[in-house]
Amino acid sequence: MNGNDKRSGQALLMVTISLSLILGMLALVADLGWGYYRREAVQTAADAAANAVIQAAMTLSPGSQTCGTNNVWCGTPAGTAANCPATAPTSPATTFDYGCALAGVNGFSTTGSQTVTIQANTTSPPPNVPGTTVTYWATVTIQENATTFFGAPTGGGPLSVAGVATSGMTPSVTSPVSSTCLYILSPTASQAFQMANGASVTTSSCGIYVNSNSSTAFSVTGGASVSATAIDVVGGTQISNATVSPTPVTGVSAIADPFAGVTEPTPAGTCQSGNFTAWQPSAYTPTAGTYCEFDLANGMSAILGPGTYIINGGGFSIQGGSTLTATGGVMFYLTGASTVNIANGSAVTLSAQTSGTYEGILFFQDRTISSPGSSTFAGGANMNLTGSLYFPNALLNMNNGSNTQTEALIVGTVNFQGGQTFKQATSGSQTGLVTTTPGAGIFIQ
Repeated sequence: MNGNDKRSGQALLMVTISLSLILGMLALVADLGWGYYRREAVQTAADAAANAVIQAAMTLSPGSQTCGTNNVWCGTPAGTAANCPATAPTSPATTFDYGCALAGVNGFSTTGSQTVTIQANTTSPPPNVPGTTVTYWATVTIQENATTFFGAPTGGGPLSVAGVATSGMTPSVTSPVSSTCLYILSPTASQAFQMANGASVTTSSCGIYVNSNSSTAFSVTGGASVSATAIDVVGGTQISNATVSPTPVTGVSAIADPFAGVTEPTPAGTCQSGNFTAWQPSAYTPTAGTYCEFDLANGMSAILGPGTYIINGGGFSIQGGSTLTATGGVMFYLTGASTVNIANGSAVTLSAQTSGTYEGILFFQDRTISSPGSSTFAGGANMNLTGSLYFPNALLNMNNGSNTQTEALIVGTVNFQGGQTFKQATSGSQTGLVTTTPGAGIFIQ
């Protein structure tokens, strides 16, 4: 054998070895890719099945969930896992059946190479999701031994893949959005709803909702009293020497800002003076527009024409002895550093617009201001406010003996103090509030 023959034989050997390695790698990539695809298919089916169990519970037993009642399945004993049958139920009856049916729709059942297991209960929190309050949960586990295309390169056997999904139903809120008139929106503030020193709040046909997760989110002390149709609190309560009816429900889910979708007005390029403090024998008669400030003082009175009043930068101040009246439908939009101060001894009668974009909204503070100054409705003021007070990120103080009626409060935080009496008005003009009734929430983990 000459040298060329030897070199040809070596090249053939190297090509053969290289080709074997390349083919092996291609086989490995193909099998691993197939295994990944099956893993995604298994997880998708598990998610769908877990969600189907909870959706079925909401349909079969919408009010509350009890194991063994209204076809709410929890296993025997409660919470015990069970395998779905090889043939998916065609006419599901229980929540378990619905989970198995959805797994079947996605191509999975308990057969030789597949196992579909469902576990469910009404305990809280569910497994794998600590810190979550639920009324019913379900965990679906799907396992499959996925057949490989090239067994030898991947170890000679099938690939084992699995998917696990936990779905749960969060508690329904006690008072639907349409039946709430005090929305306290701050997510974290301590004493977000605060009352003391004999203050009184009465809402005869609506509830109070506090979004703060603080342990003292709802604080009522010092001889104060609260009466509402419902009181819902995300966090906890602090009640001492006070009367609160009904007992607050804690641990609820946060509620959305009911006016989040309302478009904010645009101030004019220049603002006109709103200084109404100089004495004159007749009432001031401002008209709608953009003002640098709105200041009524020295015992003066003002009768406002209808429309939208934009206060850009300065305060909205009604001082003692002054009288402000607007019964034709107004809305005050506060932007820049604008806040409200209605002081001792003033008389204020204001009605919101009854149609259009700002229907039912009396005061509207710019929601893009993340840390606005506080506003105060205080000090013996005789106020009849027909419409909602919307200060979504601010502290609203209502104190010192004022007797206030209004339609609704939507504020960041609120502080009632010192003999203040707040009552829900009865005109029913708060039509700007959304009417969506939230049901139980669903999550998938």
